[in-house]
Amino acid sequence: MAAAPLLQPRPPRPSLELALREDICFHHPGYDSSNILFTLPRVDGVSGAGPAPTYGVHHRTALVACQIVAGNAFTNTYLALDRAGRQRVEVPMDGVLTDSHYYFIVDGSNSYPIVPSFQDWEFPHDYIPDFWPSPAPPSGAFDPVTCGITSVTFAIDEAHLVPQSESVWYGVNNMQRYGTGFPNIDNQANILPLRKDIHHCFDRRWFVIVPKIYRTETETRTAPSSQYVTHIISREAKELWPVYHNVIVETQPDHSRAYLFAHFAWAILSGVKFFVIQGDPRLVIRLHKDENGKIEYKAENCTGKVLQSQYGGGGSLVASPSKRKSGQRSVADNEGYSSELSEDSDDGAGDPDRVWDMGDRWGGAERRREQRSTDETAPDLEPDVQMKLEEALHRVMSEQQTAASREGS
Repeated sequence: MAAAPLLQPRPPRPSLELALREDICFHHPGYDSSNILFTLPRVDGVSGAGPAPTYGVHHRTALVACQIVAGNAFTNTYLALDRAGRQRVEVPMDGVLTDSHYYFIVDGSNSYPIVPSFQDWEFPHDYIPDFWPSPAPPSGAFDPVTCGITSVTFAIDEAHLVPQSESVWYGVNNMQRYGTGFPNIDNQANILPLRKDIHHCFDRRWFVIVPKIYRTETETRTAPSSQYVTHIISREAKELWPVYHNVIVETQPDHSRAYLFAHFAWAILSGVKFFVIQGDPRLVIRLHKDENGKIEYKAENCTGKVLQSQYGGGGSLVASPSKRKSGQRSVADNEGYSSELSEDSDDGAGDPDRVWDMGDRWGGAERRREQRSTDETAPDLEPDVQMKLEEALHRVMSEQQTAASREGS
């Protein structure tokens, strides 16, 4: 009698340790309270910190995130431990931040404006930071049917770095200048092949792709090099973190630098939503288009009520500009942004937040009014009247079924 085949054990569930760590907060020094711009999870380990591992955030990645939020403030800025900026962070740029709170300091401007949404962000065409390099050629020939992160060749999607839902932003910022082949948002430099589940997480802003200085195990005698790697920015990605954080990404060999930077900004700027809509007045940079189509980026003080009405939206995906009052025309108004639909349109059926956002934006008010009217006008019926109505309804249904059966015979 043949021996029974050996069964493969079920793979162990990934560690959920990331979900238990408190995020690191990045503050705006110009506000006394409610001043957290955004938070980042502790995903980078510190070597040699003691018997128990210590985790934090890659310094340069956190700094450039703050710089983008402050309207591309790439010079004369730094992180500090105090609001006045006197205790400047001394951690190397490629080191790890481990404190719980940091202030983003802009020299000479304690009350600097911030960008409230991706649609209000101007792409820095001529001054992308130098440390954000052109992607290095892959080790082998670039394969559009191999996942750039997992290296598998099954269930592959074409993931957009600048999402398809941001085609208006793409046009306004002349991003076609970086493309190869077709100049639109579907050009090949804006496409990264990813396995479907990884693509879904990428579109959910669970992780980004950033350059980091690293040294491989065989690179002991050479200078460390910069390479694009995955970086987890959401604790929702707790099951991805043990395997897919700091993974080298095999991406397009040419022309994708600008799109990678734009995707990073797109993901990070969604995190400022709660700072924008908390109800406090804010100094923000917003995009406007005049009647002649001229575009301007203006810093303006907005009340909490205005920010809530224009960036609150529905769901939790992104702070996005909704309809503005007369005299406050924006590109979002003129072009009909629907940025709540923030995931790529090729990512399967999407997610429930997208459907909820769409309904809230376009039909929620009408449905609420209809429901309220129904509740207010429907009369309460006496029990005997209610019973007679039910009997009549039952009788009509029975007659309809009898008639249908006769026709069928």
